[in-house]
Amino acid sequence: MLIATAIPLGLVALVVCGPLVYEYVSLRRDLGLGRAAAGAAIVTLLPALALGIAVALPLSERPVLQWSVTVVATLMAYSLAVAALRARLAPESA
Repeated sequence: MLIATAIPLGLVALVVCGPLVYEYVSLRRDLGLGRAAAGAAIVTLLPALALGIAVALPLSERPVLQWSVTVVATLMAYSLAVAALRARLAPESA
């Protein structure tokens, strides 16, 4: 039973953490951010998740739809936040 639980949790962790690590490395490499600044940019995922949960609360009677809306809203909010950050910090091309 432990393995049956550990494998799906490991896959979820890989699916969630993999892109975040890639984003962290990308922010450090492309924008020249330090460790703390890149980490702070990644932490914008938490307010995005809170927004996604709040948007999906009315759908609590349909759990699959609720979590689907949570994921989509979270990804949209996080993507917008990181895009705005990149636009603000990107070196201007002459």
